[in-house]
Amino acid sequence: MFGKNPAQPLNGPLPPLGHLDFASTMKFREMALEQFRAHGWDATVLLDWMIRTLLNSLMADSASRIFLPKTETSPFVLDDLLPLSAVEPTGRAKLPLTRTFLLAPAWSNRETAEALHQAAELPIEELAGGAAVGVYLKELNLAVVDAAPHESLCCRFLGQGTVLLDTYSLRDLAPVIRTDGADWFVTEADGGETYCPVLEPRMAALYRLGLERYCPDLLSTQREED
Repeated sequence: MFGKNPAQPLNGPLPPLGHLDFASTMKFREMALEQFRAHGWDATVLLDWMIRTLLNSLMADSASRIFLPKTETSPFVLDDLLPLSAVEPTGRAKLPLTRTFLLAPAWSNRETAEALHQAAELPIEELAGGAAVGVYLKELNLAVVDAAPHESLCCRFLGQGTVLLDTYSLRDLAPVIRTDGADWFVTEADGGETYCPVLEPRMAALYRLGLERYCPDLLSTQREED
């Protein structure tokens, strides 16, 4: 699991990889892996660097909106980022925000302005109990807040304390969710398959790279099914 330095600044320039589309990211991966294999280098460090770069890119963007096209404004829906509603969470956990890669989208300027006073008065401790306010992908150390605008603002602006999140493992997602970068494909309980468009290419790339890093056997199974 990735560790996160809480003092790491996000206002500096990100590597170009953090702004590529899915196809370009995968093309870079292929070229870099060829070089690593030719020299007999351990490719784990390459995958770790790519994953961390994408996580930092998403974090840096989520203060406003994270999906493309960026001209659209609509309420944040978690399934638009990754269709997690197709899979039951493995459990719940109280997690310190400072130790995770945190996405807490607040989409509408009007909603943000109206929610600021609520966020300023809301103790972060209140979010640690009761209902889960988002999800946590364990291998990626990624927390995504899917809550009311003032709660998202509270989590992101304060960035401290703990929150209650539904937890997921990539090993549980891989048999159900796959992507080709253009669409998400979801295997239903009856064996049928549905699909929806990828709205955030970095999330699709992050998911694929996460499977390659932590569940290569399951990624190979996905490729055989393709």
